[in-house]
Amino acid sequence: MKKTMETHSQHFTPLWEGFMGSQQTPSLSEVEQLLCKCSGFIFLGMERFLANVLPAKLAVLDLSECHMALLFDLAQNRVSRIRQSNLDMQKSAGQLALEKPLETAVLLSLGGVGSIVLNQWHSSPQRNAHSVDAIMNNLLRVGLTSGQTIHALRKGDVQGSERNQRDTGSYDHKFHSDSKGDDVHHKVALTPSAFNCVLYGLPNLIIT
Repeated sequence: MKKTMETHSQHFTPLWEGFMGSQQTPSLSEVEQLLCKCSGFIFLGMERFLANVLPAKLAVLDLSECHMALLFDLAQNRVSRIRQSNLDMQKSAGQLALEKPLETAVLLSLGGVGSIVLNQWHSSPQRNAHSVDAIMNNLLRVGLTSGQTIHALRKGDVQGSERNQRDTGSYDHKFHSDSKGDDVHHKVALTPSAFNCVLYGLPNLIIT
């Protein structure tokens, strides 16, 4: 995430607010505040997103200001798997069911989030980092819509040219509905992980 913010520093990333896990582990209330006041939310972390934010808490939040949520969760290694298994032993079957990907998308959508991207199955931290790099590049640098960005993963496209320069004088970046064509691109070899990220909601949001 730090590399992504540095790479796309001209596209408002210096104005982003949030927490780096290596520096500070945010509390539940801090995550809730970020969700409620942001126009776009990004999560990159281990295991399930709703293992960190309680479904019952998420269900009552007003997320109408959050137009897009990108959840790069379900990264897993031996340590995270053991830790999550121990935590899951204390939960009921109903609680665990609400932490699944589809249920996560439903809760975010009911709260008002317009476009939600999240993984459907477990991945490695390295594969998640690759998805972050590809998706953020297509959203921020190339300027594809949310739907085109996820479709590019399916096609194995790597965008190769920038859009026209945007006005960088505005403090608060917004997500707007629009439709933009693809720029020059080339193909890369597909792996099953290319189909892991799924978009729920509006496919025509762009970051400006």
